[in-house]
Amino acid sequence: MAQRQLEQTAIQPPSSEELLALAATRVELPAVPFRLDYQDDVDTLYISLKQNAHPTHSEAQLDDSVIFDYENDTLVGIEILDISGQLKYANPS
Repeated sequence: MAQRQLEQTAIQPPSSEELLALAATRVELPAVPFRLDYQDDVDTLYISLKQNAHPTHSEAQLDDSVIFDYENDTLVGIEILDISGQLKYANPS
């Protein structure tokens, strides 16, 4: 019986510029300093708007797969799921 080798698809992480452009298509980015944290294993971008934030609650926009984190009434972070759309290729069935 011949063994079949599975071709693995390598996911190329997007650049910071690409991440910002992709984020801007799904949310309005505030005009404040922020930090980007991209997790390539889950294709998720977290935009930190405040250092050392302690979110008290979150609000999700399921249609855009966006989660807004708030500390009391202040927006402190934005999480965008499947930011590049590559996650669907990570584990092909």
